[in-house]
Amino acid sequence: MDFFYVIPQDVHGSTIVLRGDEYKHLARVLRKRIGEHILVTDGEDTMFEAVVSTLGRDEGECEIVQTHLRKNEPRISVTLGVSLLKNPSRFDVLVEKVTEFGVRSIVPLVCERTLARQDKHDRLEKITITAMKQSGRSYRPRIFPLTSFETLVSHSDEYELRLMPHERTEQSQFVGSVLQHHEGVKSVLVVVGPEGGFTDGELDIAAAHSFVPISLGPRRLRSETAAMSAVAWIVGAG
Repeated sequence: MDFFYVIPQDVHGSTIVLRGDEYKHLARVLRKRIGEHILVTDGEDTMFEAVVSTLGRDEGECEIVQTHLRKNEPRISVTLGVSLLKNPSRFDVLVEKVTEFGVRSIVPLVCERTLARQDKHDRLEKITITAMKQSGRSYRPRIFPLTSFETLVSHSDEYELRLMPHERTEQSQFVGSVLQHHEGVKSVLVVVGPEGGFTDGELDIAAAHSFVPISLGPRRLRSETAAMSAVAWIVGAG
């Protein structure tokens, strides 16, 4: 079934209202008719199977047939703190792919070696919506405001497990092995640095807040590849 997104305020009891681009896609691109079944998510962990009931000029309504909670969502809640990248298009791809993998939240970071200093928050929000629909998720990952590395790390106590991929980490700390030793965790924060890597000072700050250094293998990875790999491993462990 085709998949649509609405904000929670457009779910009224057993009725869902589709507006804007989502309605245009339903009525003008897909040419849905009254009585056809679709899937709709509110981006807040609820997915609905619904039937198109009215088709107006600028909006339409659907009647809910069945409701699913946390449909296609991973057991482990993963927050990714990741440095902005020099090439914004690479960061866009990163956001798209970790959304498809199942990340819960994304915190764009400014680290000591971060070259970029500005993110396009609205664009990243749109990317998460598209990727959520593509992957059939019921939750839209939250994009947090641009945050300093030190601020995120110093407020990380709420996470059961804190991970930090780093190229100088011993292979004995391979991510798969580390996750096996922390089986059953429900919330994980993983931080990934910029193209130039973390500084020694940042490594010390992370160690002081109980971050576990992990290896993603013997090969040197781009920042966006490291972020995708780490998220995939963590989600897969759940």
